[in-house]
This record gives sequence, structure tokens and C-alpha cells, in this order.
Amino acid sequence: MNTRTLTFLGIATAVAIFVAVLFSSREGGELPYGNQPVFPDLMANINDVAEISIAAQSGLISVVREGETWRVKEKSHYRANIGKVRETLLGLAELTILEAKTKNPDLYEKLGLKEVEAEGSLSTGITIKNGEGENLAALIVGNQRPAKGDPSRDEIYVRKPDGPQTWLTIGHLNVERIPGEWLDKEILDLEPIRLRRVHITYPDKTTLILEKEKPNDLDFTVVNLPRDAKIESQFTVNNIASTLSNLALDDVREASDVSFDEQSIVKAVLETIDGLEATVKILRKDDKTYVTVAAVFNPDLVLQPESAKETDENKGGSDEGEVKKGQPKSEEPTIKSAEEVKAEVEALNEKLGGWVYIIPKYRADNILKKPEDLISKDS
Repeated sequence: MNTRTLTFLGIATAVAIFVAVLFSSREGGELPYGNQPVFPDLMANINDVAEISIAAQSGLISVVREGETWRVKEKSHYRANIGKVRETLLGLAELTILEAKTKNPDLYEKLGLKEVEAEGSLSTGITIKNGEGENLAALIVGNQRPAKGDPSRDEIYVRKPDGPQTWLTIGHLNVERIPGEWLDKEILDLEPIRLRRVHITYPDKTTLILEKEKPNDLDFTVVNLPRDAKIESQFTVNNIASTLSNLALDDVREASDVSFDEQSIVKAVLETIDGLEATVKILRKDDKTYVTVAAVFNPDLVLQPESAKETDENKGGSDEGEVKKGQPKSEEPTIKSAEEVKAEVEALNEKLGGWVYIIPKYRADNILKKPEDLISKDS
């Protein structure tokens, strides 16, 4: 057999192997090549998605679109984190095949790709549907590791539920398996610079009042300290105000599911320089801290132009207004119009009304400090 014949046979064998792999890979609609999206049509249809279903050993999560809002079905249809929804959909649409792996079911466990319902399975199932309930994409997601040379992406083992072929893919697909992690966690987000006063009343009628001397001050003072008392930490004082003005949830309940005993609550009233007044009710019960929030527009709180001008003049007329070296420069507060604040109040009440929030313990510990907790022992 001469060299020419060997070359020809080698080429013929290579072609035969390629054809066999091509047709084998196409069985069950699997994609044959690397560097292609796992779901080539998903990006074009991404605006048609109306439901994301996540299946794991811990249970099923359904994130559904209702009108223009995404909601978590298992959390009484509370609002979902739109950023997480977008990240998941784009991650699935951009997931790209690196190479085909095994079709042997005995090796699925090694890749984290056993059936979701199988005993001891660590896989995650994700299904995307349109408004008509039709599947746009379905995938079993297994083990993943940082991509070589690209820490912004991961190498992820996947398998489609309708076929035996497994794939090594590359992309960013962080599929949350806990319902609470899909929630929109923001409760209140008021810029601390807007805050003018925080008034807290405890069940025993003790009060704590935090106030700024000037609108653009960085620090709050404790108004009702006992004579000759000094605070232990300015950071702790400021932290009470900043935690209240930037509340975030751990979990959520419908208001009808949690009864608030008015005699046991801590009530914090936040007042802004432009008239927003937010009342936060706080209740510790069953090792959890529950809060409700309601807002009103109070025109009496609006900082008058004369007051702002007087503050500026006082600052400019003395050395006290100068920023010392090493100190952060305070920003000038922006006063919203009455119409803007009224719209903000309406949006807050629409968003927060009818819900009770569970907040993390560390946040509760920050805001439930009483006056005596702030006083220096050396006072």
C-alpha cells in the first residue's frame, strides 16, 4: 500500500468520523458545534418570557410576570428583583457551548447533572416559558467552575431534559434556589442627606431624637441626652439614622399574617427636609423583627429658603463652616418640590402597603438602641 493510498484512507476515515459525530450530536435536537449558544433563538424571544421556573431538591420556585412587574409566586406574589430576573435570562440566552461531554447516565452524578428529583441530586432545573405557557428553554444545570483565563465567566456543565447529551458551556448563570433570594429587597431608600430628624419612641415611652443642626451636616446629634452625658460613638448614632433610611428585607409576609401589638412596637418617624414623613413600626416577635412602613407628605417639614440662606451665610461667616484637612466634604442637600415628594409618597405607599417585612437581625440591632446604649460610660 503506497503513501497516496494511506493518505486517502486517512482522509476518508476522518470524514467518516466527522459525519458520525455530526449526526450523533444532532439526535434529539442537540447542538453539534462549540462556540454556539445553547439556545440560539432565546435572545430574539427574550421579551416574550413570562415565567421562570427553578426546580431543585429544596422545592420549586416560580417567578412570573404580571403586567410590567415580576413577582415571586411562592412569596405571596411579592415583587421580584428585576435585576436578578434580567441577569438570569441574559445568562441563559448567552450561555455558549465549549464542547460535548458524556451521554452516559452513569456519569451524570459526577457532573452534577442527575435528574433534579433523583435522591441526593445537586442539579438545578430551569425552565423558561412565554405568556402562552410554551417552553422557550429548559435546562438542567450542574457543576461549575471559574473559566480559564476569564474570571468574569464560569464553565458550567449542562444537559437538556429531552436528551442524554451533556455539554461543557461558558457564561454567567447564577440560578438562585431559595425563594427569598428572588425578592426585591429594598424597603426604604432615602438619602441620609435628606434626613432632618429621626424620632424613636419605645414601648416604655422612652424617646430618642436624632437631629442635624444644619441641613448639610454629616453627623446627627442626640437631642435628648441627659445633662453632662456624652455619646460613646458618633458612628453608632449616625448608623441608627442610615439603617432606618435604607431598610432592606430578609423576608416578607402579607399584613394579614402578622398581628402588630401597638403596645409592644417601637415607632420611628423619619422627617426629611422636603416634607416626606415616613413612619416605621418595629416589632420583635418569635426571634424575628417585623417592620411596616407608611409615608405622608408634611408641608411643615419643608426647609424654607430663608433657613437655607441663613445656614449658608452662617457657614461662610465663620471658620466653623470650613472643611478641615482630612474631613469629608459635606454635600448640599437637594430639596425636592412638593409635587415630587407627593408622588414619592404615593409610590412608597403603593409599594409597601399591605406588607410586613422581616429585617436581618444586625439591622434590627442597629436601630433598636436606646439612649442609654449611646452614652459613654465616662460621662
